[in-house]
Amino acid sequence: MRSIVLTLSLAMALPMIPTVAAADSHSCNQLRQTVFNRAPSISRDLPFGALTCDGISAIHLLLIRRNTYTPFDMNQRIEAIFRGEGLIR
Repeated sequence: MRSIVLTLSLAMALPMIPTVAAADSHSCNQLRQTVFNRAPSISRDLPFGALTCDGISAIHLLLIRRNTYTPFDMNQRIEAIFRGEGLIR
């Protein structure tokens, strides 16, 4: 009985685990445009075109989990990703 309950609870919980957006070379540009459109307006002057697909994926994960961030906090976190990639100081 325990194994059935454990199996069912895992089956229901696994789809709720957040995953990082996987951007390969074919979908990276589309994800980049989505990130640019969803980013706070104060972040629009950042060089999104120079980010790697991993950087775009990291920002996308931030944006889909943005429920507790103010636009200023979100901008700070996005800028941290740009700093990590060496694109801004």
